Amino acid sequence: MRTYSVDSDLSFKIVEQPGIGMVRVLQQIGDDEELLYLAESREAAALWLAKTGYRNARLEDVTADEVGADVVEGRAAA
Repeated sequence: MRTYSVDSDLSFKIVEQPGIGMVRVLQQIGDDEELLYLAESREAAALWLAKTGYRNARLEDVTADEVGADVVEGRAAA
């Protein structure tokens, strides 16, 4: 696995927004959260967690409200 500092000279582009029903696997790091994995479903997220052994991770569903807000507020994948 590769990690990159937010202070690096690398630039990143969002190529696809998560869809409704997908599940984020997040881990708290200090005051911030780290996205560990984006799963197609809650079942896939639980399976990934079981395989990787992250104990303090939490699951967060991608909701229709969130996806709709991206459209209303003008956020879109490049």
